[in-house]
Amino acid sequence: MKTGGRSIPEKPPVILLANIRWDAFWEWSKILATLFADAGYPTVYVETTGIRKPPLEMVVIRRILRRLLNVRSDGKKPANLSPNLTIYSPLAAPPTHETFRRINHRLFVPRIVRDLRSLVGPAPVVIAFPPTRTTLDLVSGLEPRLTWYHCIFNYEEFPGTPADIRETERQLLEAADTVTVDSGFLKEKHRGVRSDMIHIESGVHFELFRRADTGALQSPAKTLYYFGTADETRFDFDLVREVAEAGYTVRMLGTLSDPSFARIPGVEYLGQVPHEALPEHLREADALIIPYKITSFSKGTFPAKTYECLATGKPVVATPLPDLKRFGEHLYLGDRAEEFVRILRRLHESESPERMRARVELAGENSWEARFARFEEILRENLAGDRPPR
Repeated sequence: MKTGGRSIPEKPPVILLANIRWDAFWEWSKILATLFADAGYPTVYVETTGIRKPPLEMVVIRRILRRLLNVRSDGKKPANLSPNLTIYSPLAAPPTHETFRRINHRLFVPRIVRDLRSLVGPAPVVIAFPPTRTTLDLVSGLEPRLTWYHCIFNYEEFPGTPADIRETERQLLEAADTVTVDSGFLKEKHRGVRSDMIHIESGVHFELFRRADTGALQSPAKTLYYFGTADETRFDFDLVREVAEAGYTVRMLGTLSDPSFARIPGVEYLGQVPHEALPEHLREADALIIPYKITSFSKGTFPAKTYECLATGKPVVATPLPDLKRFGEHLYLGDRAEEFVRILRRLHESESPERMRARVELAGENSWEARFARFEEILRENLAGDRPPR
């Protein structure tokens, strides 16, 4: 990947402490790991060490036991994506109880640190996502040459997180050499702790999502698509139900926390599809929707799908999350179901080739290539001067 400017003389090993498993949906930590590996950095993607208290349900217990039994002795899993990318599956207890934390600190974290050092050697660059006690212990044990916190959630409002998540996040904010954030809301929230946070939103695989373009909408919209996670923390089930009851077909791609929702007339749940297959499905859409609830948690969210939706050229109707309000010229914003329906009924009259081109141009300016160039620039600036390990 071409990044422009001066090259980094040495491409240090990069460890990403991710907030999801590798086989989950395509998002920030997976994208960054792939970009770093493709650019020649020896990269280790460390699957989530946990952030929420798991429900005591038999299916969950069985999954945890299966995970414990299947953990490899060295933690490595096949990636088959890049010779520079290693997927590491850590054995760790969720950091939601003091007993679990003691077990992690004394048993699991030392093992993880030992494994990671054997994979990448000393003094790696560590990019951390979940701001938990486990992450703090791992950063301390790894002694990185650079600690980087990338903040993507309003964690203290995230259901099921440790009671002291605010304190552990504050510690990570203070300890990190550099901090990036994908939401203006979160940047403002943490300004008192880190006034030097750098705002970098999620991007788009521009050429991929351009394949969904089918031209300007010229007749009333009938078929709407939503892709991504649909759960109670963000997705507005009531709004989408009312939109379907108004006569629209709502097709959903991704994960669905409430299977009964798929039985509502007008709602068609198509399941999960590979990220690269999304554009072929989205070609069938008259419009795309981002129906997020406005809550204390979601206010800190910049939907990762924003520029992906815009790159399709199709009209996008969304709820007015704080970080989406400035997109008024490119998104149609409505905060209630009746507002969504009103916008949808007039959509073909509001659309124009000029408006469509403006959406596509904005998406093109926010590609993942552009994002990674900025990440490399930040890395270069922080490594200048050959700082010793922390």
